[in-house]
Amino acid sequence: MKTLATTDYALVFPGQGSQYVGMGLEIFKEFISAEKIYEIAEEISNLDIRNLCFFGDEENLMETSITQPCLLATNIALYTVFQEHFSKKPKFICGHSAGEYSALVAAGVLSFTDAMNLLQVRGALMSKTKEGGMVAFKGVTLEEVEKICKQNVQPGGVLVPANLNSPEQIVISGDIDSIESALIFAFDNNLKAIPLSVSGAFHSPLMQEAAQEFANIIANSQFHDADIPVISNVTAKPVISGYNWSQLLEQQIYSAVRWEASIRYIHEKGIDVFVEVGPGKVLSKLIKKILPSAITLNVENIQSLQQTLVKLQEVFDLQLV
Repeated sequence: MKTLATTDYALVFPGQGSQYVGMGLEIFKEFISAEKIYEIAEEISNLDIRNLCFFGDEENLMETSITQPCLLATNIALYTVFQEHFSKKPKFICGHSAGEYSALVAAGVLSFTDAMNLLQVRGALMSKTKEGGMVAFKGVTLEEVEKICKQNVQPGGVLVPANLNSPEQIVISGDIDSIESALIFAFDNNLKAIPLSVSGAFHSPLMQEAAQEFANIIANSQFHDADIPVISNVTAKPVISGYNWSQLLEQQIYSAVRWEASIRYIHEKGIDVFVEVGPGKVLSKLIKKILPSAITLNVENIQSLQQTLVKLQEVFDLQLV
């Protein structure tokens, strides 16, 4: 394939919820560099990541402690191949929740080894916190969701906006009783609400204990300054200093993912081309909801890689005219 260079663009990495059995298989078969990433991932994690990603059981792959390291391996394998064919670095990098670890690897903040170790611990801690759930609301504003949370949180419970994904999708997180109350409220008021297949109340105060345990592990990892600014899920602002990331990753576990604000920040800096690297097109769809005029491309297999390279060349040529 031809190596290209183009104008500024942003790179985004998906997180939990984008995984599917078979992800990464084509890239693994075609490129030695991708094969090596999976091999290294297995050595670090002691998980049969190739089998889990390529041929495993779908229910097993959805388990948080398995999903997160498998996603990291797939995201970075795809990113490695993409960079081999497209040498121009992005202007910004952003990852959604667990995808933020892929972003930190791509930006040089974390080594692949440290990211895999951290994400494996993170996934295990989040997986064992089975105190609640999450529900995606569609067609409601943040103000409306905040009101729903306030009206339906049960005594002593927790119910908060957790993923601020787009103007049309906000995910709430909380204890089981509060989540059930919110679902009943949605049904009674003809609101579109979809329970998510997760093992706990991610990105909510119910994750603070897991975050505290995680902080002890983070202390043993080495963070470098970013080669490329990474937009933090917590602040929706670029972070370069490696020193800041240990605290941000701890906070990310129990804080809302400010995805819409992150994408709008990137757009305000003059970027309207986004390349999603990872399984599926979850983030591409969210970005189009946030910025209908944005150019969204993705890399998840050989066909999408080829299409993205062609489209980037077209964008580059148009800007030269």
